[in-house]
Amino acid sequence: SKYLTRKFFQQLYLTYAHRVMFVAAYSDETRRNPMGMSFCITKGDRLYGRYWGSDRDIDCLHFDACYYTPIEWAIARGIQRFDPGAGGRHKKRRGFPATPNYSLHRFYHPRFNQIFQHYIGDINQAEREAIEQINAALPTKQKISNPET
Repeated sequence: SKYLTRKFFQQLYLTYAHRVMFVAAYSDETRRNPMGMSFCITKGDRLYGRYWGSDRDIDCLHFDACYYTPIEWAIARGIQRFDPGAGGRHKKRRGFPATPNYSLHRFYHPRFNQIFQHYIGDINQAEREAIEQINAALPTKQKISNPET
């Protein structure tokens, strides 16, 4: 990511080292360099997952680094809420409801701004509908049939 620069981490360390949580995955062969990492931030009773990366395609590494290990870490420390970050329809399989996220955009070129203004309402409506569909299919919302009833 263009935002995760050396300067960013230096400033983060100086100001918010007490809020940073990393998950690093190492192979048995090479314990020197991580195969993958996730980057989380804590604040109060919340843990926020934000970035993740890996230099290999390893089954379940993403889910372990981004969900299972941070959740385990949060529970051990009494952290009450975990926000896994924006995006990813796969989060519903892990029981995370889809939630709207907000952003601010400004287009200085008049034509880009005109196009944006024309379509943003439709895009937002489509996203609201997608959120409803995703949340209707959450595993925690599904009824489990009882064969004895």
